Amino acid sequence: MANNLLLGSGNSGKIEEIKFYIEYFNLFTDFKIIDLSSIKGLGEPIENGATFKENSIIKSTFFFNKTNFLTLSDDSGFTVEGMENFPGIKTARIAKEMGGEQQVINFIFNKNPNKQKISATFHCCISLVGHKVKQAVIGKVGGFIISNKTGDGGFGYDPYFIPSNSKRTFAEMSLKEKLTLSHRFEAFKILSTTQK
Repeated sequence: MANNLLLGSGNSGKIEEIKFYIEYFNLFTDFKIIDLSSIKGLGEPIENGATFKENSIIKSTFFFNKTNFLTLSDDSGFTVEGMENFPGIKTARIAKEMGGEQQVINFIFNKNPNKQKISATFHCCISLVGHKVKQAVIGKVGGFIISNKTGDGGFGYDPYFIPSNSKRTFAEMSLKEKLTLSHRFEAFKILSTTQK
């Protein structure tokens, strides 16, 4: 019977990306990959960490303790230059509070009048917690955000972020192109070197 690897996220877009990276980097080949949709009643961790790393480990530890399965979790978001790490670790929560990603983008550009684009960095921390492991790796991608949604692909802030060395948003790229340029790719690339 295969060991289980639990993907500790309720975000379907994120789950699909994580599954892509696990296959792309040929990771966890001896594990059955499951996600939270197949397990009911686990509850939600309280993400009260001060960094992406702390929140990612909080999630992995919470779901590992609930299930006894090796758990991989992701905490990600972006920070805007000159705005003291806003929205940072609260990227998803602030979008909910404000009513969506466009409202957050509007808020940022209202604070930065007369700018067409603003430097930003996307961050991703992947953590792995199990009986014999507790680790976390961080990937980052720099670029800039734009004020109006461009492109139909991806999810979250993908239509607003243009990575360095590109003229297109993540949402304008093919799925594979986006997945091999993203902050999550950078984190998994580091994770893959620890799993060989």
